Amino acid sequence: MKKYFYVLIAVLVFAVIACYIVTLKSGDTVVSNTKTKTAITRIVDRKESGKLKKSLSKTKFSGTAVLIKNNKIVDSYVSGSATDVDKNMLTTTYEIDSLQKVLTAGLVMNQVNKGKLKLTDRVNKFIPDLPGSKYITIRELLDMNSGLSMKKMKFSGNNLSSAELLDVVIDNVRFDANTKKSGKWSYQPVNFVILSEILEEITGKSYKQLFDETYIKKLKLKQTEFAYDNDIKTNRAYGYVVKGNGDRIKQNPNGATVYSELGTGQIYMSITDYYKVISFLLNGKILGKNSAAKLYLPGKTKYRAGLYTSRKPFYRLANGYGYGFEDHVRISQDGKKAIVVFSNEQRKGRNNLKKKIDQLSKDYLNR
Repeated sequence: MKKYFYVLIAVLVFAVIACYIVTLKSGDTVVSNTKTKTAITRIVDRKESGKLKKSLSKTKFSGTAVLIKNNKIVDSYVSGSATDVDKNMLTTTYEIDSLQKVLTAGLVMNQVNKGKLKLTDRVNKFIPDLPGSKYITIRELLDMNSGLSMKKMKFSGNNLSSAELLDVVIDNVRFDANTKKSGKWSYQPVNFVILSEILEEITGKSYKQLFDETYIKKLKLKQTEFAYDNDIKTNRAYGYVVKGNGDRIKQNPNGATVYSELGTGQIYMSITDYYKVISFLLNGKILGKNSAAKLYLPGKTKYRAGLYTSRKPFYRLANGYGYGFEDHVRISQDGKKAIVVFSNEQRKGRNNLKKKIDQLSKDYLNR
């Protein structure tokens, strides 16, 4: 019996080792994501290892960063504190702010695929009271050349329904017919609030329900949740504003302000969950290749459905800022190669983090 017992133990030990480390023909090493529970596989790539730390450590970085090659993490760098007591980890979740817009665009295209919406539909078909709605199309909302603008509003209290938010938008949004006619681009988050309201109108479901169904459940995301969720299930980071003297001020927006970010900045995600979603959107695994190309392929405008375009070298990008968070994604059009950086610190009077990421992207995404 002892003989069989030792044989069994040996087999189990071998199996565990085999699961954690596998040597590839290329010389890279696959690292199992069983312990870290990341949404994508990590490998140790000798050519890329250490690049993120070398670049970002100079910015006093607090957050999580990854380099992606062939849909796998080839380098990562984690630094700083998520909360007063917890350190940041690869699985820490951060508020993604404006990086949510590209995901909202995916929800819109999903309804186009289902025949409930057309990119050429006029907004007055859904929200007739919205200023300029009879002149604006869904495509123009997605690309922010609608002629709409709205100043940042202040909200009080802990609740704000979609209906209440829509009333605020209708009362405060401005439509400039000349701007619309010229096709001039203007970054206005209200465009994506309106798109989210339309999604709720045509489906009879909340934005949260649509997001859960399309992304969280379908892709089996484990480190994604809404900022207003009461039952926090992820390793969520606090957002901090860092002043010039080094003071780190924790941000705590009220509930109504969080709800007002409908479709534009109210999601917490780990860096690997976010990469999985955006790569699947770009490569067509969620929407189909034709629909993904129609939605996201860059045109003449510099902004397309939540993403900007770098021409030299060519890649797609987005940035997110707010409530003490700073987030960046730089990704190839096929989604296979990327740099994703989430930070839970916004530093006043400097933007060294973005500069470092842009420098790194020009080199890494040009190869």
